[in-house]
Amino acid sequence: MTRNIKLILGILITSMLFTNCSSDKKKDRNIPVDSIAEIKSVLSPKTENFEIKANEESILKGKKGTSVYIPANAFQFEDGTEPKEPITIKLKECFSLTDMIFENLQTISGDRILETNGMIYVNAEVNGKKLSLKKGKAFVVGFPKNGLDKEMDLFYEFKLNDSLKTWIPDYKFFETKSTQEANVEIDSLDLLEADIAYEIEYPIEMTEDLYDYGFWSLGSTATFFELRLKGSDETIIDYMENPSNVDSIVALKFNRNNWTASFDFNINKEGLMYNFRPESHSERKQNDEALKLAKEFLKSAPAFDIESYDRKVKNDWDYYLSISGRRSINWNRFKQKFRNQYSNLTNTAIQQIDPNTLEYYMFSATEMGWINCDRFWEIEDSDKTDFIVKTNNPNDTKIQIIFKDIKSIMTGTYENGVLVFKNIPKGKEVKVIGISYINGKPTLAVGESMTNSKDFELKDFKEFSLDQLETELNKLN
Repeated sequence: MTRNIKLILGILITSMLFTNCSSDKKKDRNIPVDSIAEIKSVLSPKTENFEIKANEESILKGKKGTSVYIPANAFQFEDGTEPKEPITIKLKECFSLTDMIFENLQTISGDRILETNGMIYVNAEVNGKKLSLKKGKAFVVGFPKNGLDKEMDLFYEFKLNDSLKTWIPDYKFFETKSTQEANVEIDSLDLLEADIAYEIEYPIEMTEDLYDYGFWSLGSTATFFELRLKGSDETIIDYMENPSNVDSIVALKFNRNNWTASFDFNINKEGLMYNFRPESHSERKQNDEALKLAKEFLKSAPAFDIESYDRKVKNDWDYYLSISGRRSINWNRFKQKFRNQYSNLTNTAIQQIDPNTLEYYMFSATEMGWINCDRFWEIEDSDKTDFIVKTNNPNDTKIQIIFKDIKSIMTGTYENGVLVFKNIPKGKEVKVIGISYINGKPTLAVGESMTNSKDFELKDFKEFSLDQLETELNKLN
């Protein structure tokens, strides 16, 4: 029976599927490995267990440098009762690319690539019974910087469905809870870009300073979807919806008063709009001030580039455009206010862990499970491409790429007989790693490529020993 890529992912993370690895015999590390379980048992990061008292604050130190501060009385059971017995905290640290490979982790948030500084798994339980944080409570995690000086954010793992996971910034994680409570079915990594069409309970008070105010078009002549403005690649609709072109005070007025200003107008031979009239085909009375302000805005816009349009711009034609106000969350200000809720807790943790916080990225976390210290890799759409990897047995092979420029790892998806990596930056050096499980034996292949290479082929899969694998993977770190 033909296996698919989901089966391979399961193989890599589920050692119980294989029984030919003996735990009571020490494996000769120079002999080819017999199973994925054998690799996982040796190279996967280990879980550390800490015992703490429920009513006392605690400081935990992971073997790879993570510091965790847990305040007193932070946890509860699912039914809301508080634990009385000692609590077991489980901590797993993944800081190397090798760790991430064998925990089946990748650095993707929606359809955007992340640069990582490390990932940890944190869980709390009493006698195997899971605990969660109380509402309004948090614990503090200190990720060692290890010489990195870039600004980083906190991300939580979110399961979109049984086989698909992504990372969500801590300050946007409330949206995922809203999707779950609304029983919205999610089967795509586009969650972060989706319009939320149901009630959201925000974790902070939404004051006016958290929004940016601008314009958007409620309707227009089809011409304006293609006709460009002089000196830019923008259409008049793009220009209107670009916040940098709009007086935010005027846009705020439109938003507060629910104004819409709709015009018929003409375009002269120089590409300038003139002869503005309130739209003739609507019976709705428009506000005079809204019309005046919108007209001033449109007249201040650059002229149209008549030559940019493959059809004729008619000077005697009545063109139509409608302007309304809109507001959008400024996520930088939102993030700052969200994190300020826990500033006192973070300051307490800093004093308890290490006053010299220059050595750590410090975050207050409100969710258990996998936590990521990452940042978005900003890539222009025009600089993105799909990188395709061909191999002899693509549906029986797990392929990952690792970027040379930044610490980032991606897993390919099986499509039409090849492994595809979507929306990655052009012209970047990557190492391509494949682990295949054919005829009962794991095999390994490693190659190098540029991301703008078309149809890269990964070949020469060979059996390998633990020493050979560890040597090859250590080159990645």
